[in-house]
Amino acid sequence: MTKSHNPTQQEMAMGALAGICSGYLFKKVSKYAAATAIVGYLAIQGASQAGYIKINWKKVNDQIEDLKEDLTDEISEIVTDEDTLVLENEGRLKATARRAYEAVKQNAATSGSFTAGFAFGILFA
Repeated sequence: MTKSHNPTQQEMAMGALAGICSGYLFKKVSKYAAATAIVGYLAIQGASQAGYIKINWKKVNDQIEDLKEDLTDEISEIVTDEDTLVLENEGRLKATARRAYEAVKQNAATSGSFTAGFAFGILFA
């Protein structure tokens, strides 16, 4: 007599398998991405020190100042709009948390097994 698996066991198995694969790939790719970024940074610094690259610091500082002014203007617009600052953000946050909770609750077996598999994949990659 063949024992049939119920959908919850299949969902947990698929979630765990997907989590293990995702965690393994995440760890491997992130190692190579970090190494590439470090090598690139060191190459640019070496080229700059050797005189191959000249950085226009005045232009960099001007752009940073422009960004600071734009950001300050946006923040002051948000703060002066008293009606929407706290209440809408609080409502959006609660609504987003509720939707996330409902999604996890409906897919608890898959979500839990995926999370455990992801941690396992990262740990043993």
